[in-house]
Amino acid sequence: MGVVQNEHEIREELKNELTSLVNEVDLIPELDRMLDDFIENKTWNEDTQELFTRVVLKPFKTLRTALLVVDFQNDFVSGSLSIKEGDAEQDPLEALPHVNNLLQNLNWNVIVYSQDWHPSNHISFFEHARNPDRELAPEDKSRKLRPFDIVRFVKPVSTIQVLYPSHCIQGGWGSQLHLGLQRVEGAHYIKKGADVYVDAYSAFSDNCGIKQSELEMLLRKNDINAVIGCGLAYDICVMHTLKDASKHGFLTCIVKSGSKGLSSLKMDEANKMFQKRGVAIIDDEMAQLISRREAFPIEWIRLLVHQAHNELHGKK
Repeated sequence: MGVVQNEHEIREELKNELTSLVNEVDLIPELDRMLDDFIENKTWNEDTQELFTRVVLKPFKTLRTALLVVDFQNDFVSGSLSIKEGDAEQDPLEALPHVNNLLQNLNWNVIVYSQDWHPSNHISFFEHARNPDRELAPEDKSRKLRPFDIVRFVKPVSTIQVLYPSHCIQGGWGSQLHLGLQRVEGAHYIKKGADVYVDAYSAFSDNCGIKQSELEMLLRKNDINAVIGCGLAYDICVMHTLKDASKHGFLTCIVKSGSKGLSSLKMDEANKMFQKRGVAIIDDEMAQLISRREAFPIEWIRLLVHQAHNELHGKK
């Protein structure tokens, strides 16, 4: 028979395992609080230990990672919708060395590049907002429209749409991945926004949730449970892609140095959403630690402990 551990021994064993997941001793008091919050008025025993181990610790022991490089395309770097023209005044070329470091020097189980891939008359193009095959809502028909206005189309699909300058037209220079971006052999490519009448910020699905891309299926097929994201634009396609990754249950993070955005306000909103959903905002060092399975974001641990707590206490 095995030795039966008492409550204190079980807790200390789990605390030691949690501590091995982080690289900062300053986080140890928070790990202590997590254990207390998890157990509440229950007792540490074989059952609660098994639940905590299964929900919180096992995902790190079996971690399989995907790097998503979102829309690092010519039009967003120096073309018709260049990120550096936004009020955030961020230069995508400053992100490029960081993205290339992720691609060249770190190890991921799967690498995915996404690309906006729009038809020439796409619903998001300001120049085509009044085409006869689509209808604006009455309040938008009657006003002068400008790039970056938000409008409502009522036909052929009811959708709210930001109007952008034409960009990333299928097969054109603007839609191509930037020449300086490293290509990794065996990587996967997701093209999005190909439907004339529905935009697609996220690499997982279109904005109306009508059509799913092959991305989730690809990640599931490869047993991925963690997504590391970077690219353009931080506050639009990167944000929506990582929000969806989180919704699908993947441990998710954004590499801040490898992501640049258009709007300071929208980037702040994205960061608040990330914080709410447990999406970690990480630096190059943490990306390297994750790739080596040496340490992980505290946000991921918090998220999993919360899930374990809800399972233990019967909460949804």
